[in-house]
Amino acid sequence: MVRRSWGCHRRRAGRPAGIVAVLLCSIAGTARAQDSIIVINPDVATLDTTLGLPAPIINELLQTWNDSATLRLPGGLEIPAGVTLSGPIAAFRGTVRVGGRISGNLTVINGDLEILEGGVVDGDVLVAGGRMTVQEGGLQTGESRVYWDAAPVVRQSDGSLAVRERRRGISGLATAEHTFGTGRIRTTLRLTTTQTYNRIEGLGLVFGPAFDWRPSARVAGSLDLRGILRTAPSSSPFRRDLGWSARTDWRFAGTHTFGLGARTYSVVEGIEEYTLPRDEIGWNAFLFQRDNRDYFQSEGVSGSAYVYLLRSLRVDGSVRYEQQKSERANDPWSLFRDASAWRPNPLIDDGDYTIFSLSAALDTRNARDNASSGWWVRGTIEHSTSNNVAPVTLPTSVRSGLPTSGYAFNRVILDARRYNRLSPEAQLDFRLWAAGWLSGDPLPIQRRMSLGGVDLLPGYPFRAITCEPAGYVDPARTALCDRMVVTQAEFRHRLRLRVGYTFRDPTHRELDHFIGIEDPDLVVFTDAGSAWLAGSGPGQVPDNRLQSVSQWKADAGVGIDAGGIAFYLAKAVTGGEPLRFFLRLQRRF
Repeated sequence: MVRRSWGCHRRRAGRPAGIVAVLLCSIAGTARAQDSIIVINPDVATLDTTLGLPAPIINELLQTWNDSATLRLPGGLEIPAGVTLSGPIAAFRGTVRVGGRISGNLTVINGDLEILEGGVVDGDVLVAGGRMTVQEGGLQTGESRVYWDAAPVVRQSDGSLAVRERRRGISGLATAEHTFGTGRIRTTLRLTTTQTYNRIEGLGLVFGPAFDWRPSARVAGSLDLRGILRTAPSSSPFRRDLGWSARTDWRFAGTHTFGLGARTYSVVEGIEEYTLPRDEIGWNAFLFQRDNRDYFQSEGVSGSAYVYLLRSLRVDGSVRYEQQKSERANDPWSLFRDASAWRPNPLIDDGDYTIFSLSAALDTRNARDNASSGWWVRGTIEHSTSNNVAPVTLPTSVRSGLPTSGYAFNRVILDARRYNRLSPEAQLDFRLWAAGWLSGDPLPIQRRMSLGGVDLLPGYPFRAITCEPAGYVDPARTALCDRMVVTQAEFRHRLRLRVGYTFRDPTHRELDHFIGIEDPDLVVFTDAGSAWLAGSGPGQVPDNRLQSVSQWKADAGVGIDAGGIAFYLAKAVTGGEPLRFFLRLQRRF
Protein backbone atom coordinates (compact mmCIF):
# COMPACT_ATOMS: atom_id res chain seq x y z
CA MET A 1 0.00 0.00 0.00
CA VAL A 2 1.28 3.46 -0.81
CA ARG A 3 1.13 5.75 2.18
CA ARG A 4 0.74 9.27 0.94
CA SER A 5 0.19 12.47 2.81
CA TRP A 6 -1.03 15.58 1.07
CA GLY A 7 2.65 16.35 0.51
CA CYS A 8 3.13 13.20 -1.51
CA HIS A 9 1.66 14.71 -4.67
CA ARG A 10 2.36 18.33 -5.48
CA ARG A 11 0.63 19.16 -8.74
CA ARG A 12 1.24 21.94 -11.22
CA ALA A 13 -0.82 25.09 -10.69
CA GLY A 14 -4.08 25.18 -12.59
CA ARG A 15 -5.37 21.78 -11.52
CA PRO A 16 -7.95 21.60 -8.70
CA ALA A 17 -5.91 18.95 -6.92
CA GLY A 18 -2.87 21.16 -7.23
CA ILE A 19 -4.68 24.14 -5.69
CA VAL A 20 -5.77 22.04 -2.73
CA ALA A 21 -2.25 20.67 -2.30
CA VAL A 22 -0.73 24.15 -2.41
CA LEU A 23 -3.20 25.38 0.22
CA LEU A 24 -2.45 22.43 2.48
CA CYS A 25 1.28 22.91 2.00
CA SER A 26 0.85 26.58 2.94
CA ILE A 27 -1.04 25.70 6.10
CA ALA A 28 1.58 23.15 7.06
CA GLY A 29 4.33 25.63 6.36
CA THR A 30 2.73 28.12 8.73
CA ALA A 31 2.31 25.49 11.42
CA ARG A 32 6.01 24.67 11.34
CA ALA A 33 7.31 28.18 10.76
CA GLN A 34 10.12 27.50 13.20
CA ASP A 35 11.52 24.92 10.73
CA SER A 36 12.73 26.31 7.41
CA ILE A 37 13.17 22.86 5.84
CA ILE A 38 10.28 21.39 3.88
CA VAL A 39 10.18 17.61 4.16
CA ILE A 40 7.85 15.69 1.90
CA ASN A 41 7.63 12.73 4.21
CA PRO A 42 4.37 10.80 3.60
CA ASP A 43 3.15 8.85 6.58
CA VAL A 44 -0.61 9.27 6.70
CA ALA A 45 -2.59 6.06 6.53
CA THR A 46 -4.93 5.46 3.66
CA LEU A 47 -7.78 3.01 3.64
CA ASP A 48 -6.22 0.78 1.01
CA THR A 49 -4.46 -2.45 1.96
CA THR A 50 -2.58 -3.29 -1.22
CA LEU A 51 0.99 -4.46 -0.90
CA GLY A 52 3.89 -2.14 -1.72
CA LEU A 53 4.14 0.21 -4.68
CA PRO A 54 1.40 0.23 -7.31
CA ALA A 55 2.32 -1.71 -10.44
CA PRO A 56 2.15 1.40 -12.69
CA ILE A 57 4.76 3.15 -10.52
CA ILE A 58 7.08 0.14 -10.63
CA ASN A 59 6.72 0.00 -14.41
CA GLU A 60 7.46 3.71 -14.67
CA LEU A 61 10.62 3.31 -12.60
CA LEU A 62 11.87 0.48 -14.80
CA GLN A 63 11.05 2.28 -18.04
CA THR A 64 12.80 5.44 -16.90
CA TRP A 65 15.97 3.74 -15.68
CA ASN A 66 16.22 1.34 -18.62
CA ASP A 67 15.63 4.05 -21.23
CA SER A 68 18.86 4.68 -23.16
CA ALA A 69 18.14 8.43 -23.06
CA THR A 70 18.24 8.50 -19.24
CA LEU A 71 21.36 9.63 -17.41
CA ARG A 72 21.89 6.97 -14.74
CA LEU A 73 23.37 7.71 -11.33
CA PRO A 74 24.15 4.42 -9.56
CA GLY A 75 24.55 5.47 -5.92
CA GLY A 76 24.59 8.78 -4.12
CA LEU A 77 25.73 11.96 -5.82
CA GLU A 78 26.12 15.62 -4.87
CA ILE A 79 25.69 18.28 -7.54
CA PRO A 80 27.60 21.33 -6.26
CA ALA A 81 26.61 24.94 -6.83
CA GLY A 82 27.33 26.16 -10.34
CA VAL A 83 26.96 22.71 -11.93
CA THR A 84 24.01 21.91 -14.21
CA LEU A 85 22.84 18.47 -15.32
CA SER A 86 20.22 17.96 -17.99
CA GLY A 87 17.60 15.24 -17.71
CA PRO A 88 16.00 12.86 -17.76
CA ILE A 89 18.06 11.65 -14.78
CA ALA A 90 17.57 8.56 -12.59
CA ALA A 91 19.42 7.55 -9.41
CA PHE A 92 19.42 4.09 -7.86
CA ARG A 93 20.14 3.93 -4.12
CA GLY A 94 22.04 6.48 -2.12
CA THR A 95 21.17 10.15 -1.60
CA VAL A 96 21.03 12.75 -4.36
CA ARG A 97 21.99 16.19 -3.03
CA VAL A 98 21.31 19.07 -5.39
CA GLY A 99 23.20 22.29 -4.71
CA GLY A 100 23.36 23.23 -8.39
CA ARG A 101 20.68 22.70 -11.02
CA ILE A 102 18.96 19.74 -12.64
CA SER A 103 17.11 20.67 -15.78
CA GLY A 104 14.66 17.91 -16.60
CA ASN A 105 12.77 15.14 -14.83
CA LEU A 106 14.45 13.36 -11.90
CA THR A 107 13.70 9.85 -10.62
CA VAL A 108 15.20 8.53 -7.36
CA ILE A 109 14.80 4.80 -6.73
CA ASN A 110 15.27 3.48 -3.19
CA GLY A 111 17.07 6.61 -2.04
CA ASP A 112 16.55 10.17 -0.83
CA LEU A 113 16.48 13.53 -2.60
CA GLU A 114 17.82 16.63 -0.85
CA ILE A 115 17.53 20.02 -2.57
CA LEU A 116 20.00 22.27 -0.80
CA GLU A 117 19.99 26.05 -0.44
CA GLY A 118 20.38 27.48 -3.92
CA GLY A 119 19.65 24.12 -5.54
CA VAL A 120 17.04 23.85 -8.30
CA VAL A 121 15.29 20.89 -9.87
CA ASP A 122 13.46 22.26 -12.89
CA GLY A 123 11.20 19.35 -13.76
CA ASP A 124 9.04 16.59 -12.37
CA VAL A 125 10.34 14.46 -9.48
CA LEU A 126 9.51 10.84 -8.58
CA VAL A 127 11.02 9.38 -5.40
CA ALA A 128 10.28 5.74 -4.52
CA GLY A 129 11.63 4.16 -1.35
CA GLY A 130 12.80 7.41 0.21
CA ARG A 131 11.88 10.98 1.00
CA MET A 132 12.33 14.41 -0.52
CA THR A 133 13.74 17.32 1.48
CA VAL A 134 13.77 20.93 0.23
CA GLN A 135 15.84 23.33 2.31
CA GLU A 136 15.08 27.04 2.56
CA GLY A 137 16.35 28.63 -0.63
CA GLY A 138 15.92 25.44 -2.64
CA LEU A 139 13.40 25.10 -5.44
CA GLN A 140 11.63 22.33 -7.28
CA THR A 141 9.15 23.04 -10.07
CA GLY A 142 6.71 20.70 -11.69
CA GLU A 143 5.03 17.67 -10.15
CA SER A 144 6.53 15.80 -7.20
CA ARG A 145 5.56 12.28 -6.13
CA VAL A 146 7.07 10.60 -3.09
CA TYR A 147 6.48 7.01 -1.93
CA TRP A 148 7.79 5.43 1.25
CA ASP A 149 7.68 1.89 -0.04
CA ALA A 150 10.91 0.57 -1.55
CA ALA A 151 10.77 -0.57 -5.16
CA PRO A 152 11.19 -4.37 -5.45
CA VAL A 153 13.87 -4.09 -8.14
CA VAL A 154 17.39 -5.43 -8.58
CA ARG A 155 20.24 -4.26 -10.78
CA GLN A 156 21.25 -6.69 -13.53
CA SER A 157 24.79 -7.39 -14.71
CA ASP A 158 24.25 -5.14 -17.76
CA GLY A 159 23.26 -2.21 -15.53
CA SER A 160 19.53 -2.40 -16.19
CA LEU A 161 16.88 -2.82 -13.50
CA ALA A 162 14.41 -5.69 -13.27
CA VAL A 163 11.71 -6.68 -10.83
CA ARG A 164 13.22 -8.73 -8.02
CA GLU A 165 12.04 -12.31 -7.86
CA ARG A 166 9.50 -12.79 -5.12
CA ARG A 167 11.07 -14.88 -2.42
CA ARG A 168 9.16 -18.08 -1.87
CA GLY A 169 8.68 -19.00 1.76
CA ILE A 170 9.92 -22.35 2.98
CA SER A 171 6.33 -23.40 3.64
CA GLY A 172 5.56 -22.90 -0.04
CA LEU A 173 8.21 -25.39 -1.17
CA ALA A 174 5.92 -28.33 -0.37
CA THR A 175 2.94 -27.04 -2.35
CA ALA A 176 1.75 -28.13 -5.77
CA GLU A 177 -1.39 -26.73 -7.35
CA HIS A 178 -2.96 -26.14 -10.73
CA THR A 179 -5.61 -23.53 -11.50
CA PHE A 180 -7.86 -23.34 -14.52
CA GLY A 181 -11.05 -21.48 -15.35
CA THR A 182 -14.29 -22.08 -17.19
CA GLY A 183 -16.57 -19.09 -17.60
CA ARG A 184 -17.05 -17.40 -14.24
CA ILE A 185 -15.74 -20.39 -12.25
CA ARG A 186 -12.08 -20.88 -11.38
CA THR A 187 -10.94 -24.28 -10.13
CA THR A 188 -7.78 -25.03 -8.17
CA LEU A 189 -6.44 -28.51 -7.53
CA ARG A 190 -3.90 -28.69 -4.72
CA LEU A 191 -1.59 -31.02 -2.91
CA THR A 192 0.15 -29.39 0.02
CA THR A 193 0.89 -29.83 3.70
CA THR A 194 -0.72 -28.53 6.86
CA GLN A 195 2.53 -26.54 7.41
CA THR A 196 2.82 -28.20 10.82
CA TYR A 197 4.91 -31.31 11.03
CA ASN A 198 4.03 -32.35 14.56
CA ARG A 199 4.03 -35.21 17.01
CA ILE A 200 0.32 -35.86 16.49
CA GLU A 201 -0.09 -36.00 12.70
CA GLY A 202 3.47 -36.27 11.44
CA LEU A 203 3.29 -34.69 7.99
CA GLY A 204 -0.32 -33.76 7.29
CA LEU A 205 -0.99 -34.02 3.56
CA VAL A 206 -3.81 -31.79 2.33
CA PHE A 207 -5.54 -32.52 -0.97
CA GLY A 208 -8.71 -31.51 -2.73
CA PRO A 209 -10.27 -28.93 -5.04
CA ALA A 210 -11.28 -25.33 -4.48
CA PHE A 211 -13.82 -23.45 -6.60
CA ASP A 212 -14.19 -19.68 -6.94
CA TRP A 213 -17.29 -18.22 -8.60
CA ARG A 214 -17.96 -14.56 -9.47
CA PRO A 215 -21.56 -14.28 -10.62
CA SER A 216 -21.22 -10.47 -10.73
CA ALA A 217 -18.73 -7.71 -10.05
CA ARG A 218 -20.05 -7.33 -6.49
CA VAL A 219 -20.57 -10.96 -5.51
CA ALA A 220 -17.92 -13.67 -5.09
CA GLY A 221 -18.32 -17.17 -3.72
CA SER A 222 -15.95 -20.01 -2.95
CA LEU A 223 -16.11 -23.68 -2.02
CA ASP A 224 -13.00 -25.27 -0.52
CA LEU A 225 -12.92 -29.06 -0.03
CA ARG A 226 -9.92 -30.55 1.75
CA GLY A 227 -8.93 -33.99 2.88
CA ILE A 228 -6.16 -34.29 5.48
CA LEU A 229 -4.06 -37.47 5.53
CA ARG A 230 -2.16 -37.94 8.79
CA THR A 231 1.05 -39.86 8.22
CA ALA A 232 2.33 -40.39 11.79
CA PRO A 233 1.95 -44.02 12.98
CA SER A 234 -0.45 -44.47 15.88
CA SER A 235 -1.65 -47.45 17.91
CA SER A 236 -4.67 -45.59 19.28
CA PRO A 237 -8.00 -47.07 18.14
CA PHE A 238 -9.60 -43.61 18.46
CA ARG A 239 -7.21 -41.76 16.15
CA ARG A 240 -8.59 -40.76 12.75
CA ASP A 241 -6.02 -41.06 9.97
CA LEU A 242 -8.15 -38.90 7.67
CA GLY A 243 -9.45 -35.47 8.57
CA TRP A 244 -11.47 -33.06 6.49
CA SER A 245 -12.54 -29.48 6.05
CA ALA A 246 -15.36 -28.26 3.80
CA ARG A 247 -15.93 -24.53 3.67
CA THR A 248 -17.98 -22.07 1.66
CA ASP A 249 -17.59 -18.29 1.79
CA TRP A 250 -19.53 -15.49 0.08
CA ARG A 251 -18.46 -11.88 -0.26
CA PHE A 252 -20.78 -9.01 -1.17
CA ALA A 253 -19.07 -5.75 -2.12
CA GLY A 254 -20.72 -2.39 -1.55
CA THR A 255 -20.67 0.65 0.68
CA HIS A 256 -20.08 -1.72 3.60
CA THR A 257 -18.64 -4.90 2.17
CA PHE A 258 -19.77 -7.99 4.08
CA GLY A 259 -19.47 -11.75 3.89
CA LEU A 260 -20.95 -15.00 5.14
CA GLY A 261 -19.36 -18.41 5.64
CA ALA A 262 -20.05 -21.94 6.80
CA ARG A 263 -17.72 -24.83 7.58
CA THR A 264 -17.64 -28.43 8.74
CA TYR A 265 -14.38 -29.96 9.85
CA SER A 266 -12.42 -32.67 11.60
CA VAL A 267 -8.98 -31.23 12.29
CA VAL A 268 -6.16 -31.22 14.80
CA GLU A 269 -6.06 -27.76 16.37
CA GLY A 270 -3.16 -26.16 18.16
CA ILE A 271 -3.20 -24.81 21.69
CA GLU A 272 -1.66 -21.32 22.05
CA GLU A 273 -1.97 -20.59 18.32
CA TYR A 274 -0.58 -17.09 18.87
CA THR A 275 2.92 -18.52 19.29
CA LEU A 276 5.28 -19.38 16.42
CA PRO A 277 3.71 -19.63 12.94
CA ARG A 278 2.83 -23.14 11.83
CA ASP A 279 5.67 -23.53 9.35
CA GLU A 280 8.27 -22.65 12.00
CA ILE A 281 6.69 -25.12 14.43
CA GLY A 282 6.83 -27.77 11.72
CA TRP A 283 10.48 -27.24 10.80
CA ASN A 284 11.57 -27.33 14.45
CA ALA A 285 9.73 -30.61 14.91
CA PHE A 286 10.98 -32.18 11.67
CA LEU A 287 14.62 -31.18 12.15
CA PHE A 288 15.17 -31.24 15.92
CA GLN A 289 12.23 -33.16 17.41
CA ARG A 290 11.09 -30.05 19.26
CA ASP A 291 7.37 -29.52 18.99
CA ASN A 292 6.64 -26.22 20.77
CA ARG A 293 2.89 -26.54 20.62
CA ASP A 294 0.18 -28.79 22.04
CA TYR A 295 -2.85 -30.13 20.17
CA PHE A 296 -6.36 -31.52 20.43
CA GLN A 297 -8.91 -33.04 18.08
CA SER A 298 -11.76 -30.77 16.98
CA GLU A 299 -14.82 -31.89 15.01
CA GLY A 300 -17.79 -29.68 14.37
CA VAL A 301 -19.64 -27.10 12.30
CA SER A 302 -19.46 -23.32 12.28
CA GLY A 303 -21.06 -20.27 10.77
CA SER A 304 -19.48 -16.84 10.43
CA ALA A 305 -20.15 -13.34 9.15
CA TYR A 306 -18.13 -10.16 8.77
CA VAL A 307 -18.66 -6.57 7.71
CA TYR A 308 -16.30 -3.71 6.88
CA LEU A 309 -17.56 -0.67 8.77
CA LEU A 310 -14.65 1.19 7.15
CA ARG A 311 -12.19 -0.09 4.61
CA SER A 312 -9.69 -0.41 7.45
CA LEU A 313 -12.11 -1.64 10.15
CA ARG A 314 -13.60 -5.13 10.01
CA VAL A 315 -15.95 -6.77 12.50
CA ASP A 316 -16.33 -10.57 12.62
CA GLY A 317 -18.77 -12.82 14.41
CA SER A 318 -18.98 -16.60 14.53
CA VAL A 319 -20.64 -19.50 16.29
CA ARG A 320 -19.19 -22.99 16.47
CA TYR A 321 -20.41 -26.27 17.85
CA GLU A 322 -17.59 -28.76 18.17
CA GLN A 323 -16.42 -31.84 20.00
CA GLN A 324 -12.97 -31.36 21.51
CA LYS A 325 -10.97 -34.45 22.42
CA SER A 326 -7.50 -35.17 23.77
CA GLU A 327 -4.87 -36.49 21.38
CA ARG A 328 -1.92 -38.68 22.27
CA ALA A 329 1.57 -37.94 20.96
CA ASN A 330 2.81 -40.40 18.35
CA ASP A 331 6.33 -41.18 17.21
CA PRO A 332 6.96 -39.48 13.85
CA TRP A 333 10.46 -39.43 12.40
CA SER A 334 12.79 -36.45 12.80
CA LEU A 335 16.05 -35.69 11.02
CA PHE A 336 18.12 -35.11 14.16
CA ARG A 337 17.62 -36.51 17.66
CA ASP A 338 15.29 -39.17 16.26
CA ALA A 339 16.20 -41.56 19.06
CA SER A 340 14.87 -39.15 21.68
CA ALA A 341 11.33 -39.30 23.01
CA TRP A 342 8.80 -36.67 22.02
CA ARG A 343 7.36 -34.47 24.72
CA PRO A 344 3.95 -35.89 25.77
CA ASN A 345 0.86 -34.10 24.53
CA PRO A 346 -1.23 -33.02 27.54
CA LEU A 347 -4.78 -34.13 28.18
CA ILE A 348 -7.46 -31.47 27.69
CA ASP A 349 -10.91 -31.03 29.20
CA ASP A 350 -12.82 -33.15 26.68
CA GLY A 351 -16.35 -32.14 25.87
CA ASP A 352 -18.91 -30.67 23.49
CA TYR A 353 -18.51 -26.89 23.30
CA THR A 354 -20.63 -24.13 21.82
CA ILE A 355 -18.40 -21.13 21.15
CA PHE A 356 -19.52 -17.61 20.31
CA SER A 357 -16.88 -15.08 19.31
CA LEU A 358 -16.91 -11.44 18.31
CA SER A 359 -13.82 -9.63 17.05
CA ALA A 360 -12.83 -6.33 15.50
CA ALA A 361 -9.69 -5.59 13.48
CA LEU A 362 -8.22 -2.23 12.54
CA ASP A 363 -5.60 -2.37 9.78
CA THR A 364 -3.91 0.79 8.51
CA ARG A 365 -0.59 -0.87 7.65
CA ASN A 366 1.15 0.02 4.42
CA ALA A 367 1.76 -3.69 3.71
CA ARG A 368 0.40 -6.89 5.16
CA ASP A 369 3.53 -9.05 4.98
CA ASN A 370 6.26 -6.50 5.64
CA ALA A 371 4.69 -3.47 7.26
CA SER A 372 6.79 -0.42 8.01
CA SER A 373 4.11 2.05 9.11
CA GLY A 374 0.54 1.96 10.39
CA TRP A 375 -1.60 0.21 12.98
CA TRP A 376 -2.76 -3.38 13.23
CA VAL A 377 -5.10 -4.00 16.16
CA ARG A 378 -7.30 -7.02 16.70
CA GLY A 379 -9.47 -7.75 19.71
CA THR A 380 -11.60 -10.85 20.31
CA ILE A 381 -14.12 -11.80 22.99
CA GLU A 382 -15.06 -15.47 23.25
CA HIS A 383 -17.97 -16.99 25.18
CA SER A 384 -17.99 -20.80 25.50
CA THR A 385 -20.54 -23.10 27.07
CA SER A 386 -20.88 -26.86 27.53
CA ASN A 387 -23.25 -29.35 29.11
CA ASN A 388 -20.93 -32.29 28.58
CA VAL A 389 -17.41 -31.89 30.01
CA ALA A 390 -14.94 -34.50 31.20
CA PRO A 391 -12.50 -32.33 33.14
CA VAL A 392 -8.90 -33.16 33.97
CA THR A 393 -7.98 -32.99 37.64
CA LEU A 394 -5.54 -30.18 38.38
CA PRO A 395 -4.10 -28.94 41.71
CA THR A 396 -6.57 -26.70 43.52
CA SER A 397 -3.92 -23.97 43.56
CA VAL A 398 -4.34 -23.82 39.76
CA ARG A 399 -8.12 -24.04 39.57
CA SER A 400 -11.13 -25.43 41.33
CA GLY A 401 -13.02 -28.36 39.84
CA LEU A 402 -15.06 -27.77 36.68
CA PRO A 403 -18.79 -28.49 36.48
CA THR A 404 -19.60 -31.36 34.12
CA SER A 405 -22.67 -29.48 32.86
CA GLY A 406 -23.72 -25.85 32.85
CA TYR A 407 -20.10 -24.93 32.23
CA ALA A 408 -19.42 -21.43 30.82
CA PHE A 409 -16.48 -19.05 30.62
CA ASN A 410 -15.40 -15.88 28.83
CA ARG A 411 -11.95 -14.91 27.63
CA VAL A 412 -10.44 -12.01 25.72
CA ILE A 413 -7.51 -11.57 23.32
CA LEU A 414 -5.86 -8.29 22.27
CA ASP A 415 -3.03 -7.92 19.76
CA ALA A 416 -2.03 -4.29 19.06
CA ARG A 417 0.92 -3.38 16.83
CA ARG A 418 2.27 -0.02 15.75
CA TYR A 419 4.78 0.28 12.90
CA ASN A 420 6.73 3.56 12.64
CA ARG A 421 9.01 4.34 9.71
CA LEU A 422 11.71 6.74 10.80
CA SER A 423 13.48 6.86 7.45
CA PRO A 424 13.61 4.70 4.32
CA GLU A 425 16.14 2.49 6.11
CA ALA A 426 14.97 2.61 9.73
CA GLN A 427 11.78 1.83 11.63
CA LEU A 428 10.68 1.47 15.25
CA ASP A 429 7.87 -0.99 15.98
CA PHE A 430 5.85 -1.80 19.11
CA ARG A 431 3.48 -4.59 20.11
CA LEU A 432 1.15 -5.29 23.02
CA TRP A 433 -0.23 -8.80 23.39
CA ALA A 434 -2.69 -9.58 26.18
CA ALA A 435 -5.10 -12.46 26.67
CA GLY A 436 -6.82 -14.58 29.26
CA TRP A 437 -9.77 -15.37 31.45
CA LEU A 438 -12.38 -12.63 31.68
CA SER A 439 -15.24 -14.07 33.74
CA GLY A 440 -17.26 -17.20 34.46
CA ASP A 441 -15.93 -20.65 35.30
CA PRO A 442 -12.19 -21.40 35.16
CA LEU A 443 -10.60 -21.86 31.74
CA PRO A 444 -10.24 -25.34 30.27
CA ILE A 445 -6.71 -26.59 29.62
CA GLN A 446 -7.04 -25.99 25.87
CA ARG A 447 -7.57 -22.27 26.50
CA ARG A 448 -4.78 -21.71 29.03
CA MET A 449 -1.43 -20.02 28.38
CA SER A 450 2.29 -20.02 29.09
CA LEU A 451 5.24 -17.75 28.39
CA GLY A 452 8.80 -18.30 27.29
CA GLY A 453 10.55 -19.37 24.11
CA VAL A 454 11.52 -17.84 20.80
CA ASP A 455 8.07 -16.40 20.09
CA LEU A 456 7.25 -13.78 22.73
CA LEU A 457 10.12 -13.93 25.25
CA PRO A 458 13.14 -15.50 23.50
CA GLY A 459 15.62 -14.70 26.27
CA TYR A 460 13.98 -17.46 28.32
CA PRO A 461 13.57 -21.20 27.66
CA PHE A 462 10.42 -22.79 26.28
CA ARG A 463 7.56 -22.36 28.74
CA ALA A 464 9.66 -20.69 31.39
CA ILE A 465 6.35 -19.64 32.97
CA THR A 466 3.63 -22.32 33.06
CA CYS A 467 2.03 -21.38 36.42
CA GLU A 468 2.45 -24.93 37.70
CA PRO A 469 2.67 -25.14 41.53
CA ALA A 470 5.87 -26.05 43.32
CA GLY A 471 6.46 -29.79 43.39
CA TYR A 472 4.05 -30.46 40.52
CA VAL A 473 5.69 -32.90 38.08
CA ASP A 474 4.37 -32.66 34.52
CA PRO A 475 6.51 -34.09 31.68
CA ALA A 476 4.19 -32.41 29.16
CA ARG A 477 4.99 -28.97 30.64
CA THR A 478 1.33 -28.03 30.22
CA ALA A 479 0.39 -24.36 29.91
CA LEU A 480 -1.74 -23.58 32.99
CA CYS A 481 -1.83 -19.76 33.28
CA ASP A 482 -5.08 -17.78 33.29
CA ARG A 483 -3.77 -14.48 31.92
CA MET A 484 -0.78 -13.11 30.07
CA VAL A 485 0.59 -9.71 28.99
CA VAL A 486 3.64 -9.13 26.77
CA THR A 487 5.11 -5.92 25.38
CA GLN A 488 7.63 -5.91 22.53
CA ALA A 489 9.72 -3.22 20.86
CA GLU A 490 12.23 -3.47 18.07
CA PHE A 491 14.35 -1.13 15.99
CA ARG A 492 15.13 -2.15 12.41
CA HIS A 493 17.76 -0.68 10.13
CA ARG A 494 18.25 -1.85 6.57
CA LEU A 495 21.84 -2.72 5.74
CA ARG A 496 23.05 -2.05 2.22
CA LEU A 497 24.62 -5.47 1.96
CA ARG A 498 24.63 -8.04 -0.82
CA VAL A 499 26.34 -11.38 -0.18
CA GLY A 500 25.76 -14.32 -2.47
CA TYR A 501 25.99 -15.53 -6.04
CA THR A 502 24.44 -14.13 -9.23
CA PHE A 503 23.90 -16.33 -12.27
CA ARG A 504 22.30 -15.87 -15.67
CA ASP A 505 19.06 -17.68 -16.47
CA PRO A 506 19.79 -19.82 -19.58
CA THR A 507 16.15 -19.70 -20.68
CA HIS A 508 15.83 -15.92 -20.19
CA ARG A 509 19.28 -14.54 -20.86
CA GLU A 510 18.17 -11.02 -20.10
CA LEU A 511 17.48 -11.96 -16.46
CA ASP A 512 19.93 -12.52 -13.62
CA HIS A 513 19.11 -14.63 -10.56
CA PHE A 514 20.61 -13.93 -7.17
CA ILE A 515 21.02 -16.47 -4.39
CA GLY A 516 22.14 -15.09 -1.06
CA ILE A 517 21.44 -12.26 1.37
CA GLU A 518 20.44 -8.87 0.04
CA ASP A 519 19.57 -5.75 2.04
CA PRO A 520 19.00 -7.50 5.41
CA ASP A 521 17.67 -5.72 8.46
CA LEU A 522 19.70 -5.21 11.61
CA VAL A 523 17.21 -5.77 14.45
CA VAL A 524 17.61 -4.62 18.05
CA PHE A 525 14.76 -5.68 20.31
CA THR A 526 13.48 -5.94 23.85
CA ASP A 527 10.51 -7.77 25.38
CA ALA A 528 8.82 -7.75 28.78
CA GLY A 529 5.83 -9.60 30.16
CA SER A 530 4.42 -12.25 32.43
CA ALA A 531 1.71 -14.85 32.84
CA TRP A 532 -0.17 -15.66 36.04
CA LEU A 533 -3.14 -17.30 37.74
CA ALA A 534 -6.17 -15.15 38.52
CA GLY A 535 -7.93 -15.52 41.86
CA SER A 536 -7.67 -14.86 45.58
CA GLY A 537 -5.53 -17.82 46.62
CA PRO A 538 -1.81 -17.99 47.38
CA GLY A 539 0.35 -17.10 44.41
CA GLN A 540 -2.65 -15.74 42.49
CA VAL A 541 -3.42 -12.20 41.33
CA PRO A 542 -6.87 -10.72 42.13
CA ASP A 543 -9.32 -10.92 39.24
CA ASN A 544 -9.54 -7.15 38.85
CA ARG A 545 -5.79 -6.53 38.66
CA LEU A 546 -2.75 -7.12 36.50
CA GLN A 547 0.36 -8.67 37.93
CA SER A 548 2.85 -6.12 39.28
CA VAL A 549 5.39 -5.05 36.66
CA SER A 550 8.14 -5.77 39.21
CA GLN A 551 7.35 -9.47 38.75
CA TRP A 552 7.58 -9.42 34.96
CA LYS A 553 10.44 -10.95 33.03
CA ALA A 554 12.37 -9.03 30.37
CA ASP A 555 14.98 -9.71 27.72
CA ALA A 556 16.93 -7.89 25.00
CA GLY A 557 18.67 -9.01 21.86
CA VAL A 558 20.03 -8.33 18.42
CA GLY A 559 19.77 -10.10 15.10
CA ILE A 560 19.95 -10.06 11.32
CA ASP A 561 16.69 -10.54 9.39
CA ALA A 562 17.46 -11.51 5.79
CA GLY A 563 13.84 -12.04 4.77
CA GLY A 564 12.87 -15.70 4.90
CA ILE A 565 15.45 -16.47 7.58
CA ALA A 566 16.70 -14.48 10.56
CA PHE A 567 19.45 -15.06 13.14
CA TYR A 568 19.11 -13.70 16.67
CA LEU A 569 20.89 -13.56 20.01
CA ALA A 570 18.77 -12.90 23.11
CA LYS A 571 19.64 -12.46 26.79
CA ALA A 572 17.36 -12.37 29.80
CA VAL A 573 17.81 -9.18 31.81
CA THR A 574 15.77 -10.22 34.87
CA GLY A 575 17.34 -13.61 35.55
CA GLY A 576 20.45 -15.72 35.24
CA GLU A 577 19.61 -17.30 31.90
CA PRO A 578 22.42 -17.92 29.41
CA LEU A 579 22.75 -16.13 26.08
CA ARG A 580 20.43 -17.81 23.58
CA PHE A 581 20.79 -18.17 19.83
CA PHE A 582 17.72 -18.85 17.69
CA LEU A 583 16.49 -18.77 14.10
CA ARG A 584 13.25 -17.40 12.70
CA LEU A 585 11.67 -17.94 9.30
CA GLN A 586 9.38 -14.92 9.59
CA ARG A 587 9.44 -11.50 11.21
CA ARG A 588 8.96 -11.44 14.97
CA PHE A 589 5.78 -9.41 14.50
